[in-house]
Amino acid sequence: MQARSDSNVDGIDVSRYQGDVNWSRVKAAGKLFAFIKSSEGNSSTDPRFERNVTGAKAADVKIGFYHYAHPERNTPAAEAAHFVGTISGYDADFPHVLDVEGAASSIGAAALTDWVDAWLEDVRRQTGHPVMIYSGASFARSYLGKELGEYPLWIAHYGVNKPMANSTWSRWAVFQYSQSGQTDGISGNVDLNVMERAFFDQYTGTHTEVEDDDTTKPDTIKIVINDKLAGYGRSIDGHVYAPLRQIGAATSNPVTWDNVDKQPQFGETAVTNFSVIDSTTYVPVRTAANLLGGNAYWDGETKKVHIYYRG
Repeated sequence: MQARSDSNVDGIDVSRYQGDVNWSRVKAAGKLFAFIKSSEGNSSTDPRFERNVTGAKAADVKIGFYHYAHPERNTPAAEAAHFVGTISGYDADFPHVLDVEGAASSIGAAALTDWVDAWLEDVRRQTGHPVMIYSGASFARSYLGKELGEYPLWIAHYGVNKPMANSTWSRWAVFQYSQSGQTDGISGNVDLNVMERAFFDQYTGTHTEVEDDDTTKPDTIKIVINDKLAGYGRSIDGHVYAPLRQIGAATSNPVTWDNVDKQPQFGETAVTNFSVIDSTTYVPVRTAANLLGGNAYWDGETKKVHIYYRG
């Protein structure tokens, strides 16, 4: 797990417990995103969900929705249906979140891992929207298996700069570091979070510029796929590109060239977003991640790109 850094984006998460939120003041205080509770179990909805969504959007605070799970009581299908029904008609910027903690541990690690995976896949199928997991650091370490490693992680660990490590994830996308924070616009305590800048950029349509933009230099940016070095890429117009054949070789996907349409093929998929430099075909790392059905993250500290997908 990485530590917090100055490049992280500040945000909060809210539910009915925060009462009336002045979202304009929240935004002015530098909180650029918020995860909003929508639902719990198979029937409960947060009474301030709609009001929070409307207020946050009006203040241009980027948002995501989270559902508090009760695997010890309900099936994943029932809870997925309740969540999807609750958020219907509302648009989220970030992946839909399953909050798994507390009594969920009572069904055991193996059963819980299967339950979480089933809920996430069901929600992703029904909504066509990305999904992710929220959990406490100790809980994730004890109960969430490696099968869940493809999903981005929102981790909670209070009073530390670097959350506890676990064997399923090597990195977090969002880090909840306080449950008793303060911010303008909210009376009382609120959870404070930071988000990796690359994750924020990916889902909000903004981009972090890469410092080295000299395309005449050799490829020096490490491309890491599922925590294994896959090759080296370069910066083009401020974005990281990777040699497509290296991505194919690392993931056992054939890469060919279509002489009719004059474009590369990745497996059975035509690739339309590419650049050819010195006879080498490069693709943006986010395009590479999309081809694999995964996600890409830029680590500004180590100058590496991480791609995670279910292999």
